[in-house]
Amino acid sequence: MASLPILQVRREVTDTDLVRLFHRADSTWVGAVAEGTLLDCGTAYANGELRSVWDANNVRDAALPEGMEPGAVVAEVEGHYAAIGSRCAYWVMNPSAPEARTRGLAEYLLANGHHVVGDDILYLRKLPGAVAEVGGLTIIPARASYKHARVLAGEGLVGSDAEECIEGRMRHLDDPHYDALLAIEGDRPIAHVGVLAVGELGLIQGVYVSPDFRRRGIGRTMMGRALEICARSLFKHVFLSTEPGNVAAQGLYAGLGFAKIGELTRYCAAGVS
Repeated sequence: MASLPILQVRREVTDTDLVRLFHRADSTWVGAVAEGTLLDCGTAYANGELRSVWDANNVRDAALPEGMEPGAVVAEVEGHYAAIGSRCAYWVMNPSAPEARTRGLAEYLLANGHHVVGDDILYLRKLPGAVAEVGGLTIIPARASYKHARVLAGEGLVGSDAEECIEGRMRHLDDPHYDALLAIEGDRPIAHVGVLAVGELGLIQGVYVSPDFRRRGIGRTMMGRALEICARSLFKHVFLSTEPGNVAAQGLYAGLGFAKIGELTRYCAAGVS
């Protein structure tokens, strides 16, 4: 009996595929600080202890279930969050769902007090060569000094919810899949970057340089270290996201080999940006 031929099927990964992978990694980031509950319309991530932390209270992979109207879906979500003493800060539509199942929900949210906030999703097309580093910095794992990490996490935060926001940022350091670094000058923490590992995916998060130390190449130095982590981890895909209007960040990332592949669109409640 003749052997059956094996059909070799190989498809190039498209930007649409990559955007879906980014959403998977970004949901994992959120899941480190919130508990996810599968509802009819998507996954509701919530943490009543971190009510002011938007990334700890949001709906992902949202879409209209068959036979349900947008108003009923929103009511279900609002009831879920009210039961744990929180609220849904924003919604992210399911990137794999047909538009017919997301458009009506998005339109309903916009007509009822929500607004759109979008970030560019960037993808590393090719690892750059060696990145020159700024001298005079001590770069350490963030877990090596929670004191310095907490100081940097609280920089620029004011108001009654500042402590909650600091706690939300610090909790990511408890995630064994998150590799974070601090840059220290003297005894002052001045920059941060981290890489979240999600299987073969790497998500760069928390790129931050204190305002007094910007435009000195420190952001590029920290990104170089993050890319070293990605190279050692042998990630198949590396992502990050940034605000479209952040010209300095956009230029930095483009110079390191990142290119825009899509947008992360959040439908935010009033007061959320």
